[in-house]
Amino acid sequence: MKRSRRSATLAALCLLSAPSLVAQGSRIVPEARLDAIIARRSALQPAIGADIALSPEIRLELAAGLGASAGRGGAAGLSARTDANVRFLIDPNHAMRWSPYLGGGVGARYDRGPEWRGVAILVAGASGPPHGHWIPFVEAGFGGGVRLGVGLRRASRAPR
Repeated sequence: MKRSRRSATLAALCLLSAPSLVAQGSRIVPEARLDAIIARRSALQPAIGADIALSPEIRLELAAGLGASAGRGGAAGLSARTDANVRFLIDPNHAMRWSPYLGGGVGARYDRGPEWRGVAILVAGASGPPHGHWIPFVEAGFGGGVRLGVGLRRASRAPR
């Protein structure tokens, strides 16, 4: 119980830190994503977020999702989450068509129960070539179950 509260508190602090990062001149890029979390109680969640450049190679990703969850033999219910992940870009100049990255962080997840629970998150992903004003990405990882995600981040002139 204490561990989940600490993780949820840490995720909330990361989300609240975004305005101070903007004041310091960090570049913020919006994103939209769809994630499947496969666990005892699996979830499908559309989410919105912000991708904040901390350096050319490091990004802070803040996201919040809301969707449906279901478990074995159980009824479907509401599922929600917040995530704060730091991603290390292996190819920050996008020399490759699909630029890989690795990341990790913390999150808080709610699934029909009375409380949120904290999760540690590890992800590997790749950002694709720009399509108009958007850059597609795919991710896989662990955090409250196996995570599979796809999404779009707003393109900009600065390195991804």
